[in-house]
Amino acid sequence: MEDIRLKTVSWTFAGREWQLCCNMNVLADVQAIYGELSSAFSGGMMRSVLDFLAAMLNDCAESNGWQIRYTGRQLGHELGWAEFQEIQAVVMDLVTAAISTGEEPEADAEEAEPKN
Repeated sequence: MEDIRLKTVSWTFAGREWQLCCNMNVLADVQAIYGELSSAFSGGMMRSVLDFLAAMLNDCAESNGWQIRYTGRQLGHELGWAEFQEIQAVVMDLVTAAISTGEEPEADAEEAEPKN
């Protein structure tokens, strides 16, 4: 049986331990920024990563009752290049896992057999 739980990653930032997760709320927040979610993937990936990260941080903060909110632009001021490079791979892995459709469906037995 496939594990369907959302993937989470612990990350220390601004003196707190964050649980990053790309759930439907995060996707909806990013969609609100770009109009269409697909637009977040066409163009500047650096801005998209910052926006996805901000949405993940805000979702975690809300879940924990922390009165803190970030924007992608704010994170661009706070993260150094090395830290951005490190978190970029994590963020995109979480996003990919969230929107992945999983395994390819198996072909119907009727389609698998050659037709005469």
